[in-house]
This record gives sequence, structure tokens and C-alpha cells, in this order.
Amino acid sequence: MAGWKRKVLSVLALLISLGYLYRHTDLEELELAMKTASPEYLLLAFCLSLLTVLLSVLRWHIFLREVQETPFKKTLRAFLSGYYLMTILPPSVGHATKVKLVGGDYFKALSALAIGITTEVVVLLSMAFVFVGFTKLGLVVLVLVLLSLIWEEGLYRVLDSLLAFWGNSGLKGLTTLLRSYLKRGYTGWKRAKENRKAFFLSFLLSLAVILLQVFGIVAVGRAFGLEVSLGRALYGFIMSVLFASLAGIPSGFGANEMGIVVGIGASTKATLTAFTYKFIFQYVYSIVGAVAFYRSVGGGAGK
Repeated sequence: MAGWKRKVLSVLALLISLGYLYRHTDLEELELAMKTASPEYLLLAFCLSLLTVLLSVLRWHIFLREVQETPFKKTLRAFLSGYYLMTILPPSVGHATKVKLVGGDYFKALSALAIGITTEVVVLLSMAFVFVGFTKLGLVVLVLVLLSLIWEEGLYRVLDSLLAFWGNSGLKGLTTLLRSYLKRGYTGWKRAKENRKAFFLSFLLSLAVILLQVFGIVAVGRAFGLEVSLGRALYGFIMSVLFASLAGIPSGFGANEMGIVVGIGASTKATLTAFTYKFIFQYVYSIVGAVAFYRSVGGGAGK
């Protein structure tokens, strides 16, 4: 029942997002903007997207190699597969599924991915405070995320104790399995963090990944004659992440674009910028990811 309600809410979010974007779009202006687009800025945006992907893969890989032996090529294939998986599954499920493709211990590999994403969340929330002025809820989330990075042993003990208490109250078989998964995840997280250089490098890579995407919005905007300041582009990027996370739509389609338009200012060129940006930075990799995914599941990952 809960899953059915979630699907209905996702469809409503998609319809609301597309309706909002259509309402702020003039078809004649849209056609003119597409005809006069600058291929140089679009090419620049595509190069920025390639760097974004490679640095994101590198961030996962530097933590992954702390917990198990995985070739960079295999990490790249799994990461690209994630773009495809997130078009057919909710984003969080897509992330979790792609981890299976790197092989080894699933929960340790998941921890390696999670710690990299966590550093990106810390950097993004910090930038939101400094440049956008997000407060209260953002502060609470930032504190919780920092606790997971700094006090992971205490957090593990609390969760393990809760599961143990639940097991004593019944469902011992299930809680034993969950405690095993929790321990493997915690072990992977702790080992990944032990390399301080890799941990520090992850923050730098996360900052670079965010800035590349922000500059990507600026570059795509200029391709269509729309001047977007770095501050507005950052705000649009943050709103895009927020709207897509709340909507639960596969690939965040519609919600991503609505967030960007809200952030940079609603207009026909803003809508075109949002959709083009998401195509260059995400949707095109869904196509590549589909090839990578079916090669992996078809036995071609090791070739």
C-alpha cells in the first residue's frame, strides 16, 4: 500500500513539475533559442560533464580500494550503469543496485560509495550555508552527516544495540542477519576512512564535482544566450538535488529541471537550459550506462 502511494505521489510530482515548466515556456522563443545555440558552449558543458563523471568514479574508487581489490575499469562500468539504473528505479535504489556490479563484499563496497557521497553532502550543505543562506533544517542534516563521519563507532554501537534489543523481543533470525549486514557495512566504512589522505582527497573531489556541475549550468545558459551568475547556478543546482530527492521520480526527470528553473529564474531559456544541462550531465550517460549494465550482467565486465 505504501509503495502504491509513493508511486502516485511520484506521478503527481512529475505532472506538477512538467506543468510548471510548460507554463513558463514560450514555444516561439524556444525554437529561436535552439536555432541560435552556441555549439562551443555546449561542447564545453559536455567536457565538464565528462570530468564530473571521472572525478566521481575516482572518489568512489579511492575508498573502494581501501576495502577490496577492484579494477578502476570495473568501478567505472558500475558507476555508469548507475545512471541507467536510476532511469528505471528510484535514485536511492539505483545507487544501491550499481554497487553489486563491482563485486566483492557488497556492504563494504556500499560503504565505500556511501562515504564518498557523504563528503559531497557535507560540502554541498556547507556551500548552501555560505552562499545561499540555508538554515535550520539544513543545519540539522549537516550535523547528522558530520556525526556519521566523526562518530561512526558510537552510531554503530547504538544501532547494533537497538537491533540486539529487537532480537531479544522476537524475530531473532532477522535481527541477526541485519546485525551482520550492519557490521560489514561499518567495517567497510571504518577501513575506508583510515586512509586520511584519501579522506581529505574525497572532500576536494566532492568540491570539484559540485563546481563542475555549477559551471555546467552557466555554460549551457550561455549557449542559449542566458546569463546565469555562479550564485544563481549554485542555487539552481541545490534546488535540483532537493526537488529530485523529494519527488522520488526515476532520474529525477522533471523535478531536476524544475529545481534548476526555480533557482536561476523562470523563463523559456531557463527551461531549455535546465533540460539541456540534465541531458548533457545525466541523461546521455543513461544511454551509455545501459550498454555498460547489460555488458556487466551478460558477463562482459571482466573483459
